[in-house]
Amino acid sequence: MDWIYSLPNWLFFIFCCGTTLVVSLVGMVLLRPWVRAHAGPSAEHNDLVSYFLGTSGVIYGILLGLVAAGVWSNFQTLSAQVDSEATITAALYQDLATYPPAYRRPYQRELRAYVWSVIHQDWPAHHRGEVPQQSSTVLRSFKNHLFDFDPPTSRLRIVHEQAINQLNELLLAHRLRLRGNQTNLPTLLWWVIVLGALITVVISWFFVSDDKPKQVILTSLIALLLGSLLFLTAAMDNPFRGGFSVNASAFESVLYEMVNY
Repeated sequence: MDWIYSLPNWLFFIFCCGTTLVVSLVGMVLLRPWVRAHAGPSAEHNDLVSYFLGTSGVIYGILLGLVAAGVWSNFQTLSAQVDSEATITAALYQDLATYPPAYRRPYQRELRAYVWSVIHQDWPAHHRGEVPQQSSTVLRSFKNHLFDFDPPTSRLRIVHEQAINQLNELLLAHRLRLRGNQTNLPTLLWWVIVLGALITVVISWFFVSDDKPKQVILTSLIALLLGSLLFLTAAMDNPFRGGFSVNASAFESVLYEMVNY
């Protein structure tokens, strides 16, 4: 189902709601004659269906609410981690400004290459659902070169220690971002979510009503609600993919400052 993340948000929304709507209405139309033929007194029958639909709705609502809250929390956490990685990179770049020119220029050039790689190589890989490796290579090279530096003065030694600390924080933030691409919901949980939506829709088919247009409208509203919730959960499930995703704007801002200041 990875292809759904290549759709724009509006089309993805229509796909989710349209799928639940078609399934709900087709099932209602096909099952309606059988239900009307086998149901008992309509009032008693509808009360029983209402009880089961209410119970199912509460249980499913709690499940989907917890899942949506977890997905949103993960999305926000990953977005904050990306901002933190960009901020640490900018701070490290400023620390390098106090190094001797013979070291400062190649160090800053490598750090600019890292930011460029994050924007133009890592993010396209994130959008494809892959774990990028290009920026990791650049960052390892920068780390090796920075560790080889021997500060000639006590003042520069303090600055170098600060730069090393910043680099360690950057390495951690970088690793967290790469692992963030693998924090989506497991397939088993998605099966449970879809099954819960299907059960809710199927229960609604057992209502008995002489007013068919009204039943069609109510069934459609339930289907649209379920489709909207499924869309919202799926759109946020992969923070780096789809139209609703974490972008590289923080790194683009850092690169602009590196080039122009």
